[in-house]
Amino acid sequence: MIEISLSILNQCYTRRMGWYPNVNKPEQLPQRIAGIADILDQFDLIMLDSYGVLCRGPVAIDGAIEAIAMMRSQNKAFCVVSNDTMTNQSVAAEKYGKRGFDFTNEEVVTSLDMTEEWLKTVKNSESWAVIAPLPHPSDKLLEGMTRLNDTNGVIPEHVENILFMVGTGWTAEMQDNLVSSGQGRQFNMVVGNPDMGAPYMIDGKIHIGATPGFFIDGFVERTGQTGTPTLYGKPGSTIFQTVANRYGITDTSRVLMVGDTLYTDILGGNAMGFKTLLLECGIYQGRDVMEEIAKAGISPDFIAPHL
Repeated sequence: MIEISLSILNQCYTRRMGWYPNVNKPEQLPQRIAGIADILDQFDLIMLDSYGVLCRGPVAIDGAIEAIAMMRSQNKAFCVVSNDTMTNQSVAAEKYGKRGFDFTNEEVVTSLDMTEEWLKTVKNSESWAVIAPLPHPSDKLLEGMTRLNDTNGVIPEHVENILFMVGTGWTAEMQDNLVSSGQGRQFNMVVGNPDMGAPYMIDGKIHIGATPGFFIDGFVERTGQTGTPTLYGKPGSTIFQTVANRYGITDTSRVLMVGDTLYTDILGGNAMGFKTLLLECGIYQGRDVMEEIAKAGISPDFIAPHL
């Protein structure tokens, strides 16, 4: 895994603001709360990010399982909305069950679900290359595409389109080869997971691992790509609208998006007209979140230490 700093992460997000929906700031400064129980009665649907909100890797964050149980006891509708491109709805319940959560498959929607719906429409798969390890849940839908993990990142001459799907197994050498073989060429680009990085824990300290958004940012920066990539995850609207439609939401102000990242969860939720809650137990753990909000120019409606 390639580790990056929060400073580099923020620089990458800032550089790519043109890829994201317009920032829609709340009218008031964020309100500090103890947890979601303080505001639950204001909402008909809770959308929850996964990494940094519910879990870090295979481990549930303290209090997250109990918060889900509390929402169930109050019959509140909720859905996990994740930029996970290794999990689709068919296996979501099993994955989260191993972390102690009791979600059904229908209570989880991932950017892989969105990407797979798009993959079903692709006609010229031989013109595509994809960054994704083998095996992958979407292997059947990826048939005919060049697997860049197998070419050590080198883009064959016949490839015109690139799908940035999963960062697992992607190395600095592969990234350098991707850039070298992409020089002087322009590509249509699709991103399954727009996250620049994801938090994980080592010895009680938060680290940030690079994810597909970071790799496409570097590729665009170093090869001079002029096109705007299509995003099938947060902060793009497709995944949010899919969940809202599923739950029959007509009043967006009655939806709460809970996340740990300003540029994906909070920006995307604000742009949809949802209320947003930023948790401090994820990527900004140990940081001054008000300082991060000021630097980003993106603000949530609420801030809490954990769910």
